[in-house]
Amino acid sequence: MAAMGDGKVFDGIDIVVLPVAGTGPLLDLYVDAMGFDVVEKGPVREPAVWQRLWDLPAPPAESVLLGKPGSKGGWIRLVDVPGLPRPDAAGVPDRPGPYALDFYLRHPDATEAVIGEQGWTFVSEPVDYLLPGTEYPVRERLLDQTHSGLRHAFVQYREGRTRCVLGERPEVDVSEVNAVVFGTADLPGARAFVAEVLGGRVYFDGRFDGPPVERLLGLAPGDGFDAVIARGPASRNARLEFLQHLVPAAPRPPHAYPRVVAGCAMDDLDALAARLAAGDHGVSTGIVETAEGPQLGLRSRYGAAFQFWRR
Repeated sequence: MAAMGDGKVFDGIDIVVLPVAGTGPLLDLYVDAMGFDVVEKGPVREPAVWQRLWDLPAPPAESVLLGKPGSKGGWIRLVDVPGLPRPDAAGVPDRPGPYALDFYLRHPDATEAVIGEQGWTFVSEPVDYLLPGTEYPVRERLLDQTHSGLRHAFVQYREGRTRCVLGERPEVDVSEVNAVVFGTADLPGARAFVAEVLGGRVYFDGRFDGPPVERLLGLAPGDGFDAVIARGPASRNARLEFLQHLVPAAPRPPHAYPRVVAGCAMDDLDALAARLAAGDHGVSTGIVETAEGPQLGLRSRYGAAFQFWRR
């Protein structure tokens, strides 16, 4: 594990940035149905700077920060980008790029009913399976979040077994974002990037397969995928997950812009920038001075886009 202060310490995803053309439908989902609070809302200052940092095709206009007070990471920033192309459907995980956000639900049937009443569609009925390599039962259901072209995994919260804000606030029914899932064509490279460049703690390295997973994701019989999941030293949310994407049945074009940007505070931004400068891990902006302090953008070659700042 990397030592504090060397710039490698990834300690979870603080803010999940979702660029969208119009924030209204997602405010209905995240605020009205899932109980996120609007923490701040207003025009984006320095839009050209943030367009560069987030690698967007047009300048962002407005930002809405949504949070779960008492949580340690996993907040959502909706960024309105006028004219942003409509995203492709997520479908099965068969190409690099962002795939899903995971949430824990205290009363999943009730919350899912409210979400369904808003017109959102679920990919399947709930499935039950054991987390690979454990006897830990998982109840999960997938939502098709078409406004960002993502799946949302809704997982049954289990008291004392699941780390999230629900353990601190018994009145809350839906957690913060507890994981961001990216598909990659290079899972070993993504694992090394997380551990050696970011200093993340990989705590799961295994395979998801079997009939329940096939039903959940709409996979063909026998299909599955390998994945790695990382936390930081404090083991707080939201986690970073990479899965080895499936071979597509037909070629699918790469995503034209990052549909998800993982925002992470780091201890030493200068050291991180130096490790990324050669371009081995993707295209980095280098350190960019903004009104909110130094920032660094990365469009990684592992299917994930990042925004880093000093902790």
